Amino acid sequence: MRVFRIVGAIAAALALATPLVAQDSTGAAGRRRDGPPSELALRSAGSLAVIQSRPLGEMARNINFGYGVDGAYLFRLDHAGMFSLRADVGIAQYGNYSKRVPLSSTIGGRVQVDVVTDNDVAALSFGPQLARPTGMIRPYVNAGVGAQFFFTDSHVNGTDGTSEFANTTNQHDWTPVWVAGGGVTVPVYQRRMHVLLDAGVQYLEGGHAKYLRPDSIHDFPDGHIEITPIESDTHMALVHVGVRIGL
Repeated sequence: MRVFRIVGAIAAALALATPLVAQDSTGAAGRRRDGPPSELALRSAGSLAVIQSRPLGEMARNINFGYGVDGAYLFRLDHAGMFSLRADVGIAQYGNYSKRVPLSSTIGGRVQVDVVTDNDVAALSFGPQLARPTGMIRPYVNAGVGAQFFFTDSHVNGTDGTSEFANTTNQHDWTPVWVAGGGVTVPVYQRRMHVLLDAGVQYLEGGHAKYLRPDSIHDFPDGHIEITPIESDTHMALVHVGVRIGL
């Protein structure tokens, strides 16, 4: 499913970014790679979290909770880490269903495939964060602006576990969003690299957008489909639990 491919991409990007930011490049002055961390590395941190999307208001009557992943990058504006700039990108899947059908009417029922449809919402935002940088429990609050993207696609999988070999986007839309949130971090490892548990919630106040739910696509016997989008405000809460890594 698309959400799991994006999950893997976010995880891989964060895994690569931490050592790349932390190491010094060999410059004209001939600095050693094992020398002191660069200023960028000292001010940077990344997090990866599992998220639950909770639709609010009118949207809560149309779709269910979703589950996915969020990745964030923080750049500290001061050395202590009280003020930071934060960028978030996340994706959650709030609907998924499949049906088994013949590959084609010409072949008949001897070759079966699974037609899988995913309903996803992705969000990205950028803004400031204020945090308590020391102590066993470190609260923080953040705000930002960004966008939400809703998309539904259908793809075909072989019934023997083979990967998808055809994909169609059935519906997509987006809307600007205001973000406000907060949470706490708890340090669990503090040597050369700092590792903290991170739990919190973000409130997303989105504008009107069109999106689908699992029963929004109707299949007819002759092969054509009818799509009935839903349009509403797109307010939701994103609850996250994960880990933050930095120097």
